[in-house]
Amino acid sequence: MSWKVFITPLLAVAAANVVFPVNISRLVLEILISSAVWMIVNYDMLSKSPFFRIHKSYVATLHTLLILGSLASSAVIAKFGSALSTIYLFAALSILLFEEASARGIGVFLSVLMFVHFNEDIWILLEGLIMSIIASITLRYVYRRIDVLKSALIMSIVQAVLFSMKVFIIGTVGKLEIPLAAANPFISSIIILGLLPYIEYASRIYSNIGLIELGNLNHPLLKLLSMKAPGTYHHSSMVANLAEAAAERIGANSLLARVAAYYHDIGKVKRPVFFIENQFEGENPHDGISPFLSHLILDEHVKYGRVLARKYRLPIPIECVIAEHHGTRVQVFFYNKAKELDPNVSEDDFRYPGPKPRFKESGIIMLADAVEAASRALKGKTHSQIRSTVEEVVMGIFGEKQLDSSGLTLEDLENIIDEFVRVIMSFYHHRIEYPKESIEVRALNGVKK
Repeated sequence: MSWKVFITPLLAVAAANVVFPVNISRLVLEILISSAVWMIVNYDMLSKSPFFRIHKSYVATLHTLLILGSLASSAVIAKFGSALSTIYLFAALSILLFEEASARGIGVFLSVLMFVHFNEDIWILLEGLIMSIIASITLRYVYRRIDVLKSALIMSIVQAVLFSMKVFIIGTVGKLEIPLAAANPFISSIIILGLLPYIEYASRIYSNIGLIELGNLNHPLLKLLSMKAPGTYHHSSMVANLAEAAAERIGANSLLARVAAYYHDIGKVKRPVFFIENQFEGENPHDGISPFLSHLILDEHVKYGRVLARKYRLPIPIECVIAEHHGTRVQVFFYNKAKELDPNVSEDDFRYPGPKPRFKESGIIMLADAVEAASRALKGKTHSQIRSTVEEVVMGIFGEKQLDSSGLTLEDLENIIDEFVRVIMSFYHHRIEYPKESIEVRALNGVKK
């Protein structure tokens, strides 16, 4: 962990004490200056996270947690003592909502800030650091609400032990301090689970728990997609399988990849029949319109998808995937069709609006989307044919420089290709052909085929 996390509050609070010796002014200035300086000093760490770069909500939410955590911790410790410290609460919230590298410093920051604010009480620092460490370990991979309570149980045991040690070392503590210290994590976990949905909805930054709920196929948007564009719904499910497997293989967020893939084509609900997977009767409405109009219709599914993402408060990364899953690629079919009408037409007139993928999961979904569509067009389904097609699609997108901002390396692409081939082969596995007589006998016995 960076030394900046420790030194920042010390320097900021020292400055605050010199400028404003009055207690109230000192507390306010400590919080404001310390959190601002923490954000500035740790800018290099935050800038490595793609999500902090693509949307201001991440910085705003993190800064809000810093300020509220400082206010709540100072007020509660002053009134009830460190046994009911809120450091665990805010450290846990930050770890659930943000990447570990971005969130792990908040608990440490609050611990050092409270240590200085309360006359360098070493026990406040020790308790806060232990809370932060345990929160970062036990809440790193949380997918169910019960996991938060499990973390609280571990923290409760540690708190009871820590405050029992305090009795032996100091000699005396308040009568209720040990029970309160043990109960604190459970109280905090109830508050965390109560606040989390509201924070997710307001900030559009979702924990893994929130992502799993969005992955429920009964979500209104997914039900709308299944009814209005069943072909797209099936395609999105296949893309989700590919994206999840590839993300897991290269160490990206496989849950985000799967859930984002479900929603990446949600904009097609507006004009579903203009997309090939929803044309069940063989008629293609693009045959009767200009390729320039067809281009606008294809562009619209990206724009309308973003509108729906905002309306339903989908996570910011999912909205980004909706916008980025075609990048700035050319709609080749309609471009060639337009070129027959006007040889001087430009490729740029038939590009998707973009932007290009800006994080790994978005790049994976772009690849999975193209690979799934190409694999469906294959006449043969042998391993060599599938691998050749997957390699051609992936390296074609790489050659178009669509993945330059995604963070995917050549090694990642090799692993993604291997995983795509494995998953697609499982899609097209062979089935045993049952004898006709057996089917007839089963039907007579009332057994469904």
